[in-house]
Amino acid sequence: MSVVAVAVVIAAVVILLLRTNQLKIGSAVVCILLGLVLGATPAGPAINEAVNGAGAWLWAQVTEL
Repeated sequence: MSVVAVAVVIAAVVILLLRTNQLKIGSAVVCILLGLVLGATPAGPAINEAVNGAGAWLWAQVTEL
């Protein structure tokens, strides 16, 4: 659940940036591809753990509301 929470927050930020013309669609695609490539490298598990930890923290904050 925690990685999903981070993904939802990041997706919301990307959509907000696209709608306010702060981010172009090409730049968003490049960022998505960078994330996919990073996930496939040996750094992938460490990145997954970091995102999972951030998601767990975010989920804990939301459930305390």
